[in-house]
Amino acid sequence: MTDRQRIADLERENAKLRRINRVLMERVERSMDFQGGAFSLFQTAIVLEHKIRERTTELERALRQLEDSHRDLARAKELAETMRSRLYEAIESVNEGFALFDAEDRLVLCNRKYLSYWSGVADRIQPGIRFADIAAMVADAAAVAEPVPAVWLTERMQHRHGMNGPFISRLSDGRWVQVNERRTRDGGIVGVYTDITDVKREEERRRESEQAEKSALMRLNDQLQQEVGERVAAEAAMRLAKADAEQANLSKTRFLAAASHDLLQPLNAARLFVSALADLEQPDPNGELVRNVDAALASVEDLLSALLDISKLDAGAVTPEVTDFPLRGILVPLANEYAAVAMERGITLRVVGTGAVVRSDIRLLRRIVQNFLSNALRYVQRGRVLVGCRRVADGVRIEVWDSGPGIPPDKLDEIFQEFRRLDTPGAKGADRGMGLGLAIVDRVARMLEHRVTVRSEPGRGSVFAVTVPRGTDRRATRSTGGTTARPRVDQLAGTSVLVLDNEPAVVAGMEALLRGWSCEVVSATNGAEALARLSELPRVPDLLIADYHLDDGALGVNEVARLRAAAGAALPAVIITANRTTELADEARAAGCLLLNKPVKPAQLRAVMSGLVAAG
Repeated sequence: MTDRQRIADLERENAKLRRINRVLMERVERSMDFQGGAFSLFQTAIVLEHKIRERTTELERALRQLEDSHRDLARAKELAETMRSRLYEAIESVNEGFALFDAEDRLVLCNRKYLSYWSGVADRIQPGIRFADIAAMVADAAAVAEPVPAVWLTERMQHRHGMNGPFISRLSDGRWVQVNERRTRDGGIVGVYTDITDVKREEERRRESEQAEKSALMRLNDQLQQEVGERVAAEAAMRLAKADAEQANLSKTRFLAAASHDLLQPLNAARLFVSALADLEQPDPNGELVRNVDAALASVEDLLSALLDISKLDAGAVTPEVTDFPLRGILVPLANEYAAVAMERGITLRVVGTGAVVRSDIRLLRRIVQNFLSNALRYVQRGRVLVGCRRVADGVRIEVWDSGPGIPPDKLDEIFQEFRRLDTPGAKGADRGMGLGLAIVDRVARMLEHRVTVRSEPGRGSVFAVTVPRGTDRRATRSTGGTTARPRVDQLAGTSVLVLDNEPAVVAGMEALLRGWSCEVVSATNGAEALARLSELPRVPDLLIADYHLDDGALGVNEVARLRAAAGAALPAVIITANRTTELADEARAAGCLLLNKPVKPAQLRAVMSGLVAAG
């Protein structure tokens, strides 16, 4: 029951009580008139008083209830007004437009922000107006620009019924509005109208930027296609130029290989003559001159050999042939080869034997270790050089230790560059080298993918090392003990040697050198002459030394085979050549011959000859 109904009931009850009270009073007055008795009047007065008191009490109670109801109704009205005021304040404080419609789609309330969107018809939008009427007024006033008013009206009413997501419109004043609507529990509709002008403008700017970028892109695409075409043409030209350059490089390598023979032939003869002179007793001034000439020729020899090696490496003319082989196949020959050099310089050379098997190119790996060893011997002054191996996690590390002057830390990276030599007291004059040995080591190691390291301490020495993968030896191998190679100087005395070379100067120089070592020498300039000289000897020679390239296309390995057949024995043989190709080395090895490159180093030749004679 509502407060209004309760008040109405109380008022009706009060009127009823008043009527009853009036009737009772009239009845009492009539009774007094008819009977007139005092007791009766008294009794009637008492009854009347009692009834009046009861009715009065009920009336007072009803009046109090009426007053309470009035106060409750006033309080409720005040609370409702307060809540309504607060509701209006709340919807007015939001930044978005707000509109509430009842179940019949009539406007209940809205804020000023909502009205601001419809400036042309805002004064006509009042509570109680239907939404359809508002939409029609907006369309008629052309308050929207996109979509056009007629289309906007149709789409807006469809969206009003479906409420499928937000509805976006552009107003005639340029603003963009997004409408989000939801149904209330009593079937009404609440709508929030948001100004998204900044967002739409940003989208517009982004679209314009994207369009402009799409047009920076289309032009760039055209330019890129043009550049691609130009680059394709340029790459084709570069490929041709590269092919020409590679061909020129190969031609240069072939030219150097061919020219080296002509260059090294007289140099080889000169070295032999100088070495022969050095073995003879000379007055001190002459001896000094001979040593100077020998050092100068050695410097030229090293430079030519290094230049040829670098030229072939840079031209890609060297192809590694990776196999599994025992390391002693490299270390033992090097020990024999450099023993005499170490002894002449007062250096203790020790090569520690090993049974390790590695996987690499035997000739290229030998060149790395050989350069390490020759470098160590060059810079050590009457000290020690040790060659040994260590088994490490990623293979076998071949190390060359020396007690030389060492290398400053800031120079460790420079020593692998071409023509970089350190100013150390370990080597002087021509014996310092040309600074190409370690450059060759660096190129060969990178080709073989072997890691090269160097440790050095100034004043105490250096350690150069190369790490090689382990290999598998299918043959039974035994490790050899450490050896200090010190061949006897007179080991070649009485050795019979047959020399075959088509250059008379080389033959003469070789004869002078070998006779200085107390060898018995016979020589020839071609194969037929060599066979004739062989038949004249009282016994077969102990050793054959033959040039690889002879006159009329003859080859030293073939002439060695003929001489061996005529002698009926597999005579030890050394092939000497200026050609440093892998194919020639394979050919010499297949023929059972050792190979030395021109110009021949006398100490190296003597070491090789001593080893062959000792193994004879």
